[in-house]
Amino acid sequence: MFNVLIIGLGQIGMGYDLDLDHNEYIYSHASAFNQHKGFNVVGGVDVDNKLARAFEKKYGCTSYSDTRVALQENNPDIVVIAVSTDLHNQVLKDIVKHSKPKVVLCEKPLSYGIEEAYSMQEICNAYNIQLFVNYMRNSLPDSIEIKNKIENGEYFGLFKGVVWYSKGLIHNGSHFVNLLTYWLGPIKESHCIGKGSLLGDQDIETDFSLTFEKGNVTFLSTKEENFSHYAIELNFENGRLRYERGGREVYWTPVQQDKNFPTYKFLSNENVNYDTDGMSKYQLHVVNELWNVLNQENYELCSDAMAISTLESINEIIKECK
Repeated sequence: MFNVLIIGLGQIGMGYDLDLDHNEYIYSHASAFNQHKGFNVVGGVDVDNKLARAFEKKYGCTSYSDTRVALQENNPDIVVIAVSTDLHNQVLKDIVKHSKPKVVLCEKPLSYGIEEAYSMQEICNAYNIQLFVNYMRNSLPDSIEIKNKIENGEYFGLFKGVVWYSKGLIHNGSHFVNLLTYWLGPIKESHCIGKGSLLGDQDIETDFSLTFEKGNVTFLSTKEENFSHYAIELNFENGRLRYERGGREVYWTPVQQDKNFPTYKFLSNENVNYDTDGMSKYQLHVVNELWNVLNQENYELCSDAMAISTLESINEIIKECK
């Protein structure tokens, strides 16, 4: 059994599913590791006393206000960094100074700056730590199946696509930049469609396009205050892939011949639906893949290198679109 320390007990650390039935919904790191028989949550760290007490009550283990004390007392195998992005680098430095974990799982984005992200990667390499970033959609069964179908040529040919996202490029749009890279391969180039509007000190809402080896995808931003909107449409030569409501609905619509007009093709009236139950327990799927990592089996997680590639693309877009 591997011991886990969670640093940061906010929404993704603990809060998203704190009051939900964990038999049906697993959205947080605390719940996911607690549900898996191969892991033991030994503690959580947060300066907010209310969150710390809630963690102790829910999971029956010690909370800490000091990261260094938590690391020294537990020497965990896995450390989760779930604090705000600007603190990621300093927390990682504390981790390697006071413990010897096998794996660090960091919230996305790894950093706001590319140089800092590379520094974090170098620190982990120097201490023989495997670093992963929590772009959780890469670990979902339907995402893995889609990747395999594209690689196997079941969805084939040149494509065009559209992505809708809200609540900023860095924190939400990056999920879909990363997912498309996972499915379609490296980004060849990016292009700003229009100047974006700043969202806070770091993030931006903007429209842009990404070019891959076999096609182009246009990203369109919309206002989170109106409604959350996360969707992907990819049109291949033999059909259309729809990824709706952030992945809660995913389906493939194949092309078929028109019976009355033989020279015409159209999309079928019948969709092939993916099993998207994984979205209700998305963080558990990340933990399952991490279990594979630790047992030297094949896994589907966002590596540090892939996360840095996503960050590089995003920073280029922000630089062009500001």
